[in-house]
Amino acid sequence: MLYNNYYASNTIREQVAESNKNSMILYSQQIEAALNKETNFLYNVAVEDPNLAALPQLLNNPNDYYLAKARILSTFSKYHRFDNSVDLQFIYSLRNRDLFTTPIKESSYERLSAIKTTIERIVKSIEPNSDFFREWKAVEYSKGKYALIRLVNTGDDFYLGAFIELENLVIPLDIIHSKEGLAGFLNNQGQLITNAGMINPTHSVSLDSGTSGGYQVVKQDGLKYIAVTNPVQGTDVILSVFVPEEQMLKDLNNFRRGIILISVGALFILVIYLVYLNDIILKPMNNLVHGMRRIKHGDWNIRLQSSKAKEFAIINETFNSMAAEIQELTSSVYEEQIKAHKAELKHLQLQINPHFLLNTINIIYNLAEIKNYTVIQLMCMNLVKYFRFTTRTNQVAVTIQEEMEHMESYIKIQQVRFPERITYEIQMEKGAEDAAIPPLLIQPFIENAIKHGFDFMDHPFHIYIAIGLIEQERVRIVIMDNGNGFPEEMLEKLGSGSYLEHQNGEHLGISNVQYRIKHLFGDGARLEFDNASGARIQIVLPFRTVEQFTSY
Repeated sequence: MLYNNYYASNTIREQVAESNKNSMILYSQQIEAALNKETNFLYNVAVEDPNLAALPQLLNNPNDYYLAKARILSTFSKYHRFDNSVDLQFIYSLRNRDLFTTPIKESSYERLSAIKTTIERIVKSIEPNSDFFREWKAVEYSKGKYALIRLVNTGDDFYLGAFIELENLVIPLDIIHSKEGLAGFLNNQGQLITNAGMINPTHSVSLDSGTSGGYQVVKQDGLKYIAVTNPVQGTDVILSVFVPEEQMLKDLNNFRRGIILISVGALFILVIYLVYLNDIILKPMNNLVHGMRRIKHGDWNIRLQSSKAKEFAIINETFNSMAAEIQELTSSVYEEQIKAHKAELKHLQLQINPHFLLNTINIIYNLAEIKNYTVIQLMCMNLVKYFRFTTRTNQVAVTIQEEMEHMESYIKIQQVRFPERITYEIQMEKGAEDAAIPPLLIQPFIENAIKHGFDFMDHPFHIYIAIGLIEQERVRIVIMDNGNGFPEEMLEKLGSGSYLEHQNGEHLGISNVQYRIKHLFGDGARLEFDNASGARIQIVLPFRTVEQFTSY
């Protein structure tokens, strides 16, 4: 709407300018016709009038010279008896420096004197190639008063001329359809030199002289005018018209104010509507999206407040009921998973006990065959300690101190089986003995080391177990031997986990250890295999006490 109003304003300016332009062209043509008629009359007198031709011969005869001047002036007066466009004609003698004119229509002696003084100043100082001989020139004959002067050279040291006040040529205001506007003439510099209208004549109005063929907007005394100009051919003046923009756009300005008021009112209503829309739709929608994101991230305690909108109130109520049901179901499923997990860990632990039991019975059977009863007694004492420990494996965790005592019983059983073939060393950092681990976590590695590590060795097989703390936050268990170590192919498979996945129960103990620490500690645990002087296994677990395991 504002653009349309702006476009309408420009259209009205162009239409008013075009209308006044047409009127000005017609009036300019009238002025040009009158000036051309006067110019032709001066040339006819200069060429055909016998009295003018006789003047150069009568310069020495004052009486005849005076009578000839009187007859010439009479000819001028007869020609302009019914034509008021020219204010006066004059003749000037270069030899006598004599100026004589037709009667001047002026009642003021000062103004009459200014006109004659101006004409004498021009004809006395004029050059033969002056523009006054080619066109009508505007001159200032009194302060703020301008006139057009045209000269004709007779060739006998006489000049004929005509004098027209510009005020008499100013376009009537009723032609431009604006009583508050003005019409006037501009000089070549675009300055207003004569006007009729509302502009104070003591103020100057100037236009860009290069835009005489179009229109432009000018300011005068705080008001804007649409200026339309048209040059008058045969002169050095430009006819101009100034139309007040306020009067021209009066109704349009009222319409513009109406548009602005409507726009402001619409903006105010829009703000109120947006606030209402935000409170009724956007805010509840954002709360709903926020609640869904909280649900996505596992926050089942999120609940939505009731909304003013009936539809969102139903949605929020449904969302709260859904969140409560999901929270209840999640808690139930989580508890069932914990129970199943604990049952699975106990089952895995029980899988280890029969595995060791079968190996032990096989050892006792071999000792009985050779009737080594002393060794059988020592074996049975260690077996008692061993099974006393295993009868408590319904516990989730035991201390490392208890686990190491159990390992000593197990290794002593193996020492009985292989006399002077197995040695061991256990080092434990102070404070590490209270750390809790799953029961029977280390035994599968000791068992596999004895089984595969020292075949065909000439020196005793040594087992080294070191337990330390890492920044009091983690427990590191290192199991080493001086055996043959792991083959490279097996190390690669152990590192990727593929070896244990395809053993069909042969390395069930190690698989159980991996499975148990993964479920108990997640990504916080690490199991690594490599070779040093022999095989080396490193287990890193988060530091927990037995009480922390119990709460788990």
